[in-house]
Amino acid sequence: MMGSKPEMMHLPAARMREPLTAYPAVPATPEDARRLVAVVAAGRTIMATIKCNRRRFFSSDFVAKVVNDSDEELSCSVTGWTHRGSTALEPNAFWIKAQTVAQIPIHAPLRLPNRLRSIALHVQNASVRATAEANVPTPPAVRIAKTLCALGAAALAGALAWHAAMPSIQAYTIPSQVSAGDRLTASYAYSGIGTAEYQVSEDGNEVAGGVLSTRRGTFSFPTSKRAGIYHVTLSVVGPFTTAQRRLSSQAVALTVHAGLAIAALQPDPSVVRSGEKISVRYVSNAIHGKVTLFDASGIALQHSPYDARGLSTLRAPSVDVPTQYRVELDVTRGTSMAQASAGLLVMPSPDDPNAGPPPAGMLSSAELFRVAPVVWSASTFGVRILRHPAHLRLTLEDDAGKPLETQRVGDGQSLVYFDAPNVSRDSDELIEASFSRGQADQVLLQHVRVRAR
Repeated sequence: MMGSKPEMMHLPAARMREPLTAYPAVPATPEDARRLVAVVAAGRTIMATIKCNRRRFFSSDFVAKVVNDSDEELSCSVTGWTHRGSTALEPNAFWIKAQTVAQIPIHAPLRLPNRLRSIALHVQNASVRATAEANVPTPPAVRIAKTLCALGAAALAGALAWHAAMPSIQAYTIPSQVSAGDRLTASYAYSGIGTAEYQVSEDGNEVAGGVLSTRRGTFSFPTSKRAGIYHVTLSVVGPFTTAQRRLSSQAVALTVHAGLAIAALQPDPSVVRSGEKISVRYVSNAIHGKVTLFDASGIALQHSPYDARGLSTLRAPSVDVPTQYRVELDVTRGTSMAQASAGLLVMPSPDDPNAGPPPAGMLSSAELFRVAPVVWSASTFGVRILRHPAHLRLTLEDDAGKPLETQRVGDGQSLVYFDAPNVSRDSDELIEASFSRGQADQVLLQHVRVRAR
C-alpha cells in the first residue's frame, strides 16, 4: 500500500482554489504551526498540520498537510473563526483515502468588519476525531490602518490640546459712556495659558494699566473731570501668541445750569440682585432733596437724603421673581423744585431657594441699540437697532427726565429716527429702551449729547 500511488476523493460539494497535491509521506518538520498526531493502531498513524505559507497585504495563504497512514478514509473540513463565531472557507469539505498524503492550499482573505482570527482543520474517521489549528496573522493593511488611526487620534488630541492652551478672550465689556470724573469699570473672562493685562489711553497717552490676577473678574480706573475718549485694551499674552481686544468709552462732562436743574440721574447698577446696595448717582445744583424707591404701583418703599456730592445709597428689596422699580430724585433750591426718575430691575437672589429663574441673557444698551454720542441741535438722528426683544420701545427724554418723543420698534426694523431738541447751549438727553425679557421688563439707558449750533 505504501508503494502504491496516493488516492484522493472529494465530496461532491467540495471546491478548492488549487488542486490537491499528493506526495510521499515524510516526517513533520519542527516549523509546522500546530500539529495533530493520532495513533489509531499499531503502525497506523494519522497526522494533520496547518501553517501560514505566505502573508500578503490583504490576505494570507495557508497550507494544510494531511497524512493518512491508516486503513480508513478520512473526512476533512476547513473552518475559519472570527470574534463572532465560525465561518466557511474553501475547501469546505473533502476526503483523504487510506494510505494517502495530501497538501491542501487555503486562502484566508481580509474580511471586514469580522476579520479571521484562526483556521481549523477537522479530520475524522471511525477511529479518530480531532482538529488542528493555526492563527491568522494580522494583514499589513490592518496594521497600517491601525497605525494611521493611532497617529490621527494623537494628532487630533495634540491639536485640541494646542487649541485649549492658546489664550482666548471669552468675554470683555465696558460701558460705552460714563460721566467725566466717575470710575470706568470693565468686566472680562479669558481661557488658555497666558497672563492678562490691560492698558488705558486717552488722546494717545497711557493713563492706567495693570496685570490681572484672575481669569475672570472686573477692573476699574478713574476718569478725569474733562470730556474725552478712553481706549481700553485687554491683552492675554501666551507662550506662542497673544489674544487682544480693544474697546472705547466716552467720558461726558455734565454741566449744571445756573438755575435749579438735575443734569443726570443713574442707579448703579441698573440691574441688581435682592439685598444688594444700589448707588444712585446724580448731578444737581440743588440745596435739599431726597432719593425715593417706588414699586410699580407707586408706593414709596425707601428714602435716602440728597447729597451735594451726587451719591445716595438704597438697598434692593427682596423679590421672588424679576421686578421693575423706579428711582426718583426730588430736589429744591429756594422756591424752585425739580424731579427726575430712572428705571431699576431687581432680580431674585441666587441663594434664595424660592426665587424663580432670572430671565435668560440680560442685555446691555450696547448690545441692544447704537446711537452717536453727540448729535446737533434741531437735527434728525438715527438709532440703529441691534436686537429685537418683545415690546421694544425707545423714548427720547430731556435732561430733566421729561419724555420728548417715543417710538415703538417693529420686528425687523433696523433704524429708528428722533428729532433732537432745539437748544441754545449744549445739553444732555437720554435714550430710554424698555422691553420684555423672560418673566420681567427691562429698562436700558444711554446718554446723548445735543450740541448747540
